[in-house]
This record gives sequence, structure tokens and C-alpha cells, in this order.
Amino acid sequence: MRRFTHHALQTAAAKPLNDWLARSGPVSGLMQTARQLSVLEAEVLSLLPPGMRAGIAVAGVKRDAVDANGQVLLLLAAHGAAAARVRQVVPTLLGRLQQRGSQITSIRVRVQPEVQRHADWDTGPVERKRTSGQMTPTGLASLDQLARTLPDSPLRDALKTLLSHHR
Repeated sequence: MRRFTHHALQTAAAKPLNDWLARSGPVSGLMQTARQLSVLEAEVLSLLPPGMRAGIAVAGVKRDAVDANGQVLLLLAAHGAAAARVRQVVPTLLGRLQQRGSQITSIRVRVQPEVQRHADWDTGPVERKRTSGQMTPTGLASLDQLARTLPDSPLRDALKTLLSHHR
């Protein structure tokens, strides 16, 4: 099978887009930052247990407000449970990153639901079994007694409506 190759790609002047982006002024700084974050994210995810990787993403690195030489790594979690689990391993994760030569001095974890990497976290609506919708005679009697003791109010009206649906 023969592959089609565009004639412009066969010339010496054709260069990959990444080469151009890496050399073009302000975009080169952005590309370098993107590459650094990509490498850092891969490193962080490799240090996390497999069950935690799906709901975590690296948001960025910024200077520490307390320590001028320090850097803070910001991690985003898909939901509160993922954030709580990651916060438990932050000291270990920070130690491992520093052992690998990272300049990060602290890690912060924030919840941002759009971070989901896989559909594993998307559980959808909970399906519940339909009940017969019938209250027990004791329950009906208790609600009827309560409705009779209440003064004329919206609560009393709501109880009467509820009782009429179940009789």
C-alpha cells in the first residue's frame, strides 16, 4: 500500500509546527511552560497509586508566597473524594518529587469537576427500586392523628393531601 505524501512536505523548507512554535518569540515561552507542565504531570501521576490517577490533573506551578525560593504545585481533583484521597498522600508525594530534584516546596489540592480524565467518575443517576407507595396502617394512623392536632396551616393541608393519596 502506497502512502500519499504532499509535495510540500518533501522540500527542505517544510518543518514541523512544533519547531516553529518553539522559536517564535512569546509562543516559545508558552510552549516551554506547557512542556514542563506535561512532564511534571506525568511525573506526579506516576508517583500516585493507580486508583487516584484518573481524577487528578496538574494545574500549574507558582511561586510560594511564604518562601521566595519555593514553588507551589497546584493539583486539581475531579471531586471532593478524590481531593481528600490525594491530600492524604501529599506529604509522600512532595517527598518523592523533592527526591527526584524538583524545586516544589508545597502542594495544594483544589476541586474542579471538569478535570475528569476518564468516564470512571461519571456514575449517572442512581436508580432506585420502586416501592408500592403504600404506607403501613400504623404510619397512616400516626399522620392522621398529627393532622388532627395541628392548627389550620399549610402543613396540616399537606398532611391531609398526603393521607388522601395513600388511602
